[in-house]
Amino acid sequence: MNILFGIPKVVIINKMINAFVYVIFYALLYLIGRGIIIFVEDILKIPNISNHKINGFPIRILNPVIALFYIGHLVLISNFFTTGVNNVVYILSLIPLFFNLRKAQIREFNLSISFVRILSLIILSVSSNTISFHQDAASYHLNNQLYIRTEKVVLGLGNVYMRYGYSSLSEYINSFFWFDNNFILLHFVNLVFVSIFYFFLIWCLLESNNFKYQLISVSILIYGLLDNFGIEGGRNGFIDIDTIGKQDNSFAILFFITNFFIVQKLIEKKTLVKRDILFILFLILFSAEIRFFGLVSIFGLLLLIRKDLKIILSKTTLFYFSIGCVWIFKNYLITSCLIYPLTFTCLPSPWFNSYSSSWQSEELRSFHAAYDILHESPITWLFRWNERYLNYYVGINLVVSVILIYFLLSLLIKSKKRFFVSNLNSYFYVTLLLLLWAVSAPSIRFGIGIFLILVMTICLKFDEFRSVRASTAFSNTFLKHILLFAVIISTPLIRNYSPENYSFKLKVISPPQIEYVLQDNTWGYGVKVIEDPRKELGFCWLNKECTPPPNFIITEETLLSYRVMILEK
Repeated sequence: MNILFGIPKVVIINKMINAFVYVIFYALLYLIGRGIIIFVEDILKIPNISNHKINGFPIRILNPVIALFYIGHLVLISNFFTTGVNNVVYILSLIPLFFNLRKAQIREFNLSISFVRILSLIILSVSSNTISFHQDAASYHLNNQLYIRTEKVVLGLGNVYMRYGYSSLSEYINSFFWFDNNFILLHFVNLVFVSIFYFFLIWCLLESNNFKYQLISVSILIYGLLDNFGIEGGRNGFIDIDTIGKQDNSFAILFFITNFFIVQKLIEKKTLVKRDILFILFLILFSAEIRFFGLVSIFGLLLLIRKDLKIILSKTTLFYFSIGCVWIFKNYLITSCLIYPLTFTCLPSPWFNSYSSSWQSEELRSFHAAYDILHESPITWLFRWNERYLNYYVGINLVVSVILIYFLLSLLIKSKKRFFVSNLNSYFYVTLLLLLWAVSAPSIRFGIGIFLILVMTICLKFDEFRSVRASTAFSNTFLKHILLFAVIISTPLIRNYSPENYSFKLKVISPPQIEYVLQDNTWGYGVKVIEDPRKELGFCWLNKECTPPPNFIITEETLLSYRVMILEK
């Protein structure tokens, strides 16, 4: 028989190729992260980190995130002195694997949960079948990574193209995972964050005994299920799988997990555990290096420690601060700004461009219809924001989803009296996050993490079922698994499951061949314009000397063996 459950066997085998490679990829990152933790425990003599739990959540689930943080900073530090990706970086990235031999035993192994996790990885890997590049990858992400891979940091690189100024840590991470001319591993990096998100929900739903965490997980999964219904067939701001070159959902997931812990600790009102605070600080640092909006989580951290500021004083904090300074110094070398494009953080330098940061900042706010808090009312802004159809229909789907979830919870579960009054700090903080999103760049894709926090927040006041039948249904493990996998299966686009999208080999994602022309009036090359409406025009893809149509004349100089890109005055 060549048919299994109505599916050709060859399709199943082909499907498993991408799945097998992704599971191995995830496992390697997990072991690298675990090795780093063991190194910290055994060599630096900081005990019991691998078994540490924050609000009951075992941090070992985030081992792949720790590995990516480590790899990204290896590339970053190397790039100050030489190419960001080289043999030394590869060797250093693999060394943590050997520390696993010091503690080879597996603790708290649960066969059924492990099966659920592996099956989740396999399902998510299906997205490889039709994954493609985002247009921003063609515009600047890939070229930025090419600079990182092939030469040491270029001073004033943001002058070549303003978008290079953002230079997220994702660029340094992704530049490490180029595989010959196949960029499929960049997709796997994005999948790691999506997998971590679902593993977090799996822990809340199936492993934790905390009713509140189970309720939050169920509510978020219902929110994810509703993402498939509504105007334009659905989409309500739930997580998605980014195309190659984007990190919107990676950031959103890190941001959500960070603020999950912050909000829970604001509600607990218990004595703070120093190690918990330091771990939250690590998550804030990582999310801020992916997108500087992650820095707003500092406000939540300050709310937590306002009565005990000494708790944050430690060698670990100093280590984080040092990494942050390295990151800020990198920003300065590329853009002359400490945090690009915040103009007030820009400092003088030979490559300083006063126009770049101010224009980018205003362009972001204008394009995404940011709320002008000093000159318009919230209602006026909402009407203006809704003029963009994407905001309009996703906004309506989001509001309807939140109302439905709240109505369902109110119908089935009793709420605590005076919960809102006794937890004003938590609600104030979530409101602040929404406001900061609105006044900065209120794109739907920039708000995904905040929408998840909003769904979490509406669960907080509910604590007791109104009926035994509702309680029994909620406790039904089978129903929980059905809900979980319904959402996971719907995360990859439905066309990924079509048999014609499977191939016999590992999925190959390669950029197209582009023809370039030398620019007469400034440094570098441009893309040859082809009058063909079927082609994407104006994207440089992979050519470091290719730039978009320039606003200024760029000249190249040398400073202590570093290339310097300067704008002519």
